[in-house]
Amino acid sequence: MSVTATHQEALPVPLIKNRNFLLLFFSAFLSSPGYYVYLIGAEWLMLSLSDNRFYFGMLFLGASIPRLLLLSTGGVVADRFNKRFILFMSDLARAILIIVLIAFLLTDTVSAWHLITLAALFGISDAFSYPVINSLTPMVLEKDQLQRGNSLIQMTAQISPIAGPALGGTLIAVLGFTGVFMVAMCMLLVASIIVLFIRLKKEDEEEKVIQTLWADLKEGFVYAKKNHLIISVVSMAFFLNFFFTGPFTIGIPIIVKDIFEGSAVSLAMVQTAMGVGALLGAVFLAVVSLKKPGKAIIWGLVGLGLIYTTIGSSSVLLLTVILVLVMAFVMQVVNIPIMTLLQQTTEKRMLGRMMSLLMTVSTGLVPISYAATSLLIAIGVEIQAIIIVSGIIITGIALNTLRNKRLKAFVTS
Repeated sequence: MSVTATHQEALPVPLIKNRNFLLLFFSAFLSSPGYYVYLIGAEWLMLSLSDNRFYFGMLFLGASIPRLLLLSTGGVVADRFNKRFILFMSDLARAILIIVLIAFLLTDTVSAWHLITLAALFGISDAFSYPVINSLTPMVLEKDQLQRGNSLIQMTAQISPIAGPALGGTLIAVLGFTGVFMVAMCMLLVASIIVLFIRLKKEDEEEKVIQTLWADLKEGFVYAKKNHLIISVVSMAFFLNFFFTGPFTIGIPIIVKDIFEGSAVSLAMVQTAMGVGALLGAVFLAVVSLKKPGKAIIWGLVGLGLIYTTIGSSSVLLLTVILVLVMAFVMQVVNIPIMTLLQQTTEKRMLGRMMSLLMTVSTGLVPISYAATSLLIAIGVEIQAIIIVSGIIITGIALNTLRNKRLKAFVTS
């Protein structure tokens, strides 16, 4: 799993001197915030184009459906072909899509359906990039470096909701939507170029197209069935994401604009708090090695449910900002150990498929979550009530997980 020699006597390269890991880190450092700069611009543009909040929900539904449908294929592609090239094409494609949106803006022809269509195309890109970046990480690191390496990669992802909304909200106010999307496009373009300089060992880059697509998919499912710990984790996530993703993702911008009567800067504050909390969680896990990550996952989920319920009942912007920050910290205590768990218990040749399986199964109900949330809002159910009920259910699911002996017994290698 390392870019160093595989001989037993060879010493692992420290993270700070690992060229391949640093390139992957800096690419993610630009790519992820670039996406969030685009996202806050697209969200606020949609809210400005139409007063119909159903369209706003469709923005997320449009991205989630193709992502879900193609994730398994993305995992097979990640295991078969050059991961570096796939990651390059993913970021480049996103940059091109943003150029198309800029063209619509400059010609004053942009519509809600343009944004929904672009969201769907972004979802296709996500289906291929997600398995690749998470299967590349263990290939450039030693096994005992995985928690720290994952934490550092997660830092780049969590800087995104800090730098992205802050920069995006500022650019909307100063330069308008065109300025937001120009910056996002440049960040993604540079990120795609950095990836091309990653050099893996010959055996890591080897392309093994020896089976049909269906045979590769079937092999991945059979492999996963033998790992009861992973099955229990993704089954739990399958239901948790239904009650969290739709209400939170759709609800927070609506709460900020309609209930708090805030601006793009107000939305940036909440989303930045999400990034700060997640960043602090990633830093914490980069420094502290969890001896019993299984228990941390379970109690983290309990805390997540309780905080989420409180967010739904908040009527003050500042309180919501603080609660979101704490919740994001707790989410890292759940997410990073789960990712490390999967990487430690999976053979290298199966990493792409297992990463795609984790996301496919755990997010299987997310499109339905977006649709259900949008429909409930459309028939007049208050978004805060939706979040409160969802938080209570999440807490109940988390408490039930205390009975999961396999997860409670999991320790890092």
